[in-house]
Amino acid sequence: MVTAAQAKSLRAQLHAAGVFEFDEGAAWRKLAITLTLAAAAMVGVVVGPLWLSILLVPVVAAFIVPAAMLGHEGSHRSISPSPRRNALMQHICFPLLSGLGALHWRNKHDVLHHGHPNVQGADPDITLWPMTSCAEDHQRANPLRRWLQRNVQGYIFWPLTLLLPTMMRISSIKRLGFHARKRGLDGAFWADALCQLAHYTLWVGIPVAIWGLPALAVYLGVWAAVGVMLALIFAPAHIGLPVIHDQITDWEHQLETTRNLALPRWLSWFFVGLDYQIEHHLFPKIPHSQLPRAAAIVGRWCDEIGLRHETISYGPAVVDVTRFLHNAWRTPSQPGVEVRSVSEAIAAAVVAGRPGASDAASGPVMVPPPARPSVAAMVAAASGVLPSGR
Repeated sequence: MVTAAQAKSLRAQLHAAGVFEFDEGAAWRKLAITLTLAAAAMVGVVVGPLWLSILLVPVVAAFIVPAAMLGHEGSHRSISPSPRRNALMQHICFPLLSGLGALHWRNKHDVLHHGHPNVQGADPDITLWPMTSCAEDHQRANPLRRWLQRNVQGYIFWPLTLLLPTMMRISSIKRLGFHARKRGLDGAFWADALCQLAHYTLWVGIPVAIWGLPALAVYLGVWAAVGVMLALIFAPAHIGLPVIHDQITDWEHQLETTRNLALPRWLSWFFVGLDYQIEHHLFPKIPHSQLPRAAAIVGRWCDEIGLRHETISYGPAVVDVTRFLHNAWRTPSQPGVEVRSVSEAIAAAVVAGRPGASDAASGPVMVPPPARPSVAAMVAAASGVLPSGR
């Protein structure tokens, strides 16, 4: 259990390093760069020959994704000290650019996912209907879904992410209706609704009126590619780690269900800080440009008190997601107390000076994809030689 003194020490180190300082100019510059490059690629789609248009569609998507993820920062209020400018960034990047509702994202991501990562029945990011993330959900499914989960789930997950933007937009419209019933037609409703309307007008209505159905095909192609890319950003950070019921709500839970991704600098630029998911989950208001420095501090702090701080190479992380999905139907979720027992056993071994406890003082280390041993085996291992992931 992280003590109040330990938590205070970490916060003090992070504040001393200045990682909570806003970098608003950098965020707006990044938005300008990504939108300019996406627009340039879109011009090539419009004026170029068919073969070039097809090749440029995923290029457009690749620059839209980091622009959209700046809306994620705006939603967490980590762009600016000004609430209005955070909201402006969120609405530009989500409902206006992406058609993704600000109200839907705030509930789905900021409240539910961040509050309950990898918790069965509480984290919408592991509610993979018609797929499953654990054996209990599989047992409750109808016969057709159970067949799909046993036989093809691991093969169809990535292709189905082509539909991710469409599903999130449907949920966004539903959320508008829910908000109107609960809180009325307030300012938040109108800001979200009008930006969504502008998205469809600018992306679909006007282009289709000018160029006809090919414009709709381009729209669908761009956003299908965006769906795959978003899944490639978000899924490896959590899917493959333990699915938990009976959550213990504390910092250790975030560490047990989240991992960082080791990326080359050029690829990290496109992730907008989401390769540092551990630090983002612990401190959502740290701006993405400050997360690499925060990760070094948090990694050392975890080493000192024996907490796991997992960093995994990107390729193995994607493989681990796919492997997990192939076997999720027969993998039971775990009680939080069992997962915690592993963490505590590892922490005790570190504090006792077991082999491997002191050779990672420089920061997070690379770990292989989890082998998913039994809890008993993991506890037994912790009492001997520590796993390389701490």
